[in-house]
Order: sequence, then C-alpha cells, then structure tokens
Amino acid sequence: FFSKTRSNMANESESKINYDTKEELTPEERIAWLRERGVLVETSEERKGTEIKHVEVDGEEYRDVSFVHVPQDESVPMKQLTTKVRKSQIGKGDVLMEELKPLFSALSNNLDLNLLQKTHHFGSGNDGSPGTVSQDALKAVAEQGQVESFCLVQPMPPNKFTSVNIYLDEVGLLKRLPLNKRAGAMALKAGFNPAPKFYGDVFIGRLKSQPVLSNVDFKLGVDTSPNAEWLQRATMQNLEYQTAINSISGKTDQVQPSADGEDGVAKAEEGGLYSWTQTDEEIELIVPLGSSADGNDTGALTSKDVKAGGLKVKYNPRSVTVTFRGTEMLNLKLYASVDPDGCTWTLDMGKKQTSLNITCEKIDAVSWPRITN
Repeated sequence: FFSKTRSNMANESESKINYDTKEELTPEERIAWLRERGVLVETSEERKGTEIKHVEVDGEEYRDVSFVHVPQDESVPMKQLTTKVRKSQIGKGDVLMEELKPLFSALSNNLDLNLLQKTHHFGSGNDGSPGTVSQDALKAVAEQGQVESFCLVQPMPPNKFTSVNIYLDEVGLLKRLPLNKRAGAMALKAGFNPAPKFYGDVFIGRLKSQPVLSNVDFKLGVDTSPNAEWLQRATMQNLEYQTAINSISGKTDQVQPSADGEDGVAKAEEGGLYSWTQTDEEIELIVPLGSSADGNDTGALTSKDVKAGGLKVKYNPRSVTVTFRGTEMLNLKLYASVDPDGCTWTLDMGKKQTSLNITCEKIDAVSWPRITN
C-alpha cells in the first residue's frame, strides 16, 4: 500500500510515533493505526474497487461517479458525493447539470427579484422587444434550480480531453449568498487572475469529452489537494487552450468584466448626485457639495463654507445620510451591511469643486453588484 499525509491533521504529540510498536503491527493493524492519525491510506485492493464498475439495476446498467461538495463556510469540510450515471445517459451531456438543480433551488425564496430584473433582459412577442415579466414568473424559474458550470481546466490532449468544472448556483449572487473563498482560491491557482467570484456552496466534478462525453470521478483528497496533479498543470493547459482559440478566432485574451465601482472606476448615480467605488473590503461615496456660499458657481466651497453649512453625516448598518445647509441631500439605502464604526468622511478641496468622500467598511468582504438595496 501507499500513504499520503493530510497536512495539519495531526498535532505535535500525535506525530511522535513509537516505531518499536509500529514494527510489531500486522499490515491491517498498521493501516488502521495510520488512519486513526489522519493519514490517507489506499491499498491495491481499494484502488481496484475505485475503478469504474457497471452495475445492472432494474434492467439498466449504471455506474457511480464521484464529485466534491465545497461549502462556502470554510469551517465546514469538503465532502465527497456520488451520483448514479445510467449507461443510456453517457454521451448525452453533463449529468451534474441536471442532478444539482434540486440542491440549488432551496434558496430561491431569498432571490433579489429587483436585481434580477435589472441585470437580465427579457423579450416579449415575436419581435423580442423588451417586455414585463412578473416577479412570480421569475421566482418560478429560480425555483427550478439554475446550474452554471465554470471550467477550471480545459479539455486538452495532455489531460486526455478531461476538464475539471465548478458547478455553482447561477443566481447565487442574486440570492445574496456569501462568497465561496475556497472555490475562488482554486480558480486562482488554476491560472485565473483575477479569480472569478463564486457565491454560495459549489460542487467540483470532472468531465471527459472524448471519445464520448461522460462524467468521471473527481475525488476528495487526491483531487482537492493544492498539490493535485491536474491543478499543477492547469495554468499551462489553460494557456495552451487559449492560445489555440486565439489563433483560430484572432481575438486577444479577455478577462472577467469588473462589477460596478471596481478597479477605481467611479460609478455615477442619480444624475451625478453622487458616485461610488468599491473593493471587496469597502465602499467609497463621493458627494459634490455644490458652489460657494457667495453664489459664485465657479468657486469651490471652503472649509469655512462647509462648517457654516452644518455638514452632518450619519452612518447606519444599511444606510448613509448626508445633511447640508439644512437639507437632507442624500439618504442612501445600501445594498448590504457596513460597519458604522468603520466609517469615516473627509473633504476633497479641489480648485473648482469640493466633495465629501465617505468610506465605509463592508461587513462581508464581497463585491456588490450595485450600491443601493
């Protein structure tokens, strides 16, 4: 047999082995002894048992295929799952795209329907012109479970035309699911920089495209390790794949489009009443305060003007309010929560304009699709 040590599993006291006792153990006892101490052990008999076996049930052959569940909660360990693939399903598509729909439909009641209507375009009639879709209809679609796949490594001759895919909730962001940092870290290691953002629990599986399309095993441990063979080769294989596609299409590499307010590009709102930028950790609001107190439209406000105007900024977990010159000039209902104790404001005293800059720390370090709720 051979063994692979799972890092950070055994503490210092457990790592001290009594070699005299170990030598007296039978092979079976030695395997049990190692497994009790967090060592993954696979015997030759067990390896044979993991080979694809076709079993006949109810008159139809099927085989078990393994895939891995990656919870967004990093305190919850990953888990290996299996699904049964009927012989008649082989060559007809990715089985996991259908099998995972019920798992993603559970949170459909939390769907942000207003955001869905804003970010998706719908047509009505024969001409495909924009139409109105009821919230009940949108919710009914979400309840069916929407599965999206993201290819971590493309099928290439070096990997025997076998891809590794992340399966995620297509409307996970609209359900306001937390960011799955483990999935993002795996994509980053596979060569995607910046790494895509995956929301909620995800699943990872393997798909073979030649000679016939079929799901194959992706296993916990050997395939989820940071040193997994497929992951070590993923960056180069993806680069080779992209180079081949570029040579055919003539297009240059394209990166994932940025969300509103990212990359330091301010997003103007409400006709220029304010603009905003964001990182995963914080948002910044830029609010122009208007002209000088003497009525000269070309003059920027001075600190004396701002003080005379009684500028007040109020922070709540889900809102920011700005009052100036006796008027509530901004009452912003935020998309998600911020930490009021982590909010500050400063004045940007420009030559032509004075602006109020408000910085707020996000409670959850994730990108927001918009600034308002």
